Amino acid sequence: MKRYSLLFLVFLLLLLTTACNNEPQVKVETIISPISDEGYGRVGGTKDLNDPKQEDFKVLKFKFFMENTNAVTDRQIEIDVDWRNTLNSIDGVDRYWHGSGGEQDNPSENFAEYQQEVVFYAKGLSEEDIKKAFEDSKVTVSWTDNKELVEKQYIIPDLIEFKE
Repeated sequence: MKRYSLLFLVFLLLLLTTACNNEPQVKVETIISPISDEGYGRVGGTKDLNDPKQEDFKVLKFKFFMENTNAVTDRQIEIDVDWRNTLNSIDGVDRYWHGSGGEQDNPSENFAEYQQEVVFYAKGLSEEDIKKAFEDSKVTVSWTDNKELVEKQYIIPDLIEFKE
């Protein structure tokens, strides 16, 4: 009987700890990977490039997801990234090829989601060149929780993962 009481107490403490946590769950990722065969087939516009190859192109996928409780109010999300200009500013070469994105951020819902996918010309760029280009890019999230303003920043170059 003592064992069940102890187990119940641990479960109750865990439940209370989880229920009292109003901190939003935030996930931010930026992944750069090789372009697929299908993706490369849609690249187009490469006539001005010197002997373009599939391995010269990369895909950047940015995902932001935030989920919060009803205790969080006045949620603000600022994604300070200009994908096109950042990639084109690396070395004067037009590197941004095409991109698409979407978002869902309704104040009445307890989540927000932003996505961006960019195909870019990466020939001659190192991982460090790409990270350096995004050094001023960040995501700033703020909210009010129990009348206290909370703000967090996520620095894009710190989040970039390179996949092969």
